[in-house]
Amino acid sequence: MSDAIPPPRDATWRLITPNDTQFVYYLVSKVDPRWWRFSRHGLEPSHLVAIARGTAAGVIVINGYGLPVACALLADTGASGTGILEYFALPNPDAQALARRFARDLVAAAFAGAPIRQLYYERFENDPDVLGEVGALFEVEVTFPEFAMIDGHFETRTTSVLTADRFAAAQRVPQ
Repeated sequence: MSDAIPPPRDATWRLITPNDTQFVYYLVSKVDPRWWRFSRHGLEPSHLVAIARGTAAGVIVINGYGLPVACALLADTGASGTGILEYFALPNPDAQALARRFARDLVAAAFAGAPIRQLYYERFENDPDVLGEVGALFEVEVTFPEFAMIDGHFETRTTSVLTADRFAAAQRVPQ
């Protein structure tokens, strides 16, 4: 019998399941208070589960060892034709790199899977980049200076938007 660790599979993403609740809670606690939707009223588990149930869809990014490292949720979809992309990775460079690797696919899935024409994305000024190159397609719509205290100082929060038309046009241009 060998003690060798098997080589990693390729990383991937999949739809979220009820079994992912523990990971989502863990992720929220690791990035608190940056995942504002979940942590602004505290980290009481039943409150977080109730918020998660109100999302339209979600995915989990899985590393090559089969472990979850990031989560994306599509929230606030409805008759207005808009949605909010919530996307966070564990606070380490490998998890954040995997999040960036799959960001374009997840944005494409959001537009393909829901009747939205505008996708919003909210971030604090010092949040790590998890959107990578697709993040450049989002345009800042609103800036809230000194929105909340994080790590002992106030951080600005921005709301950016990407339209379905702008995203589709970018997909037709060779990358």
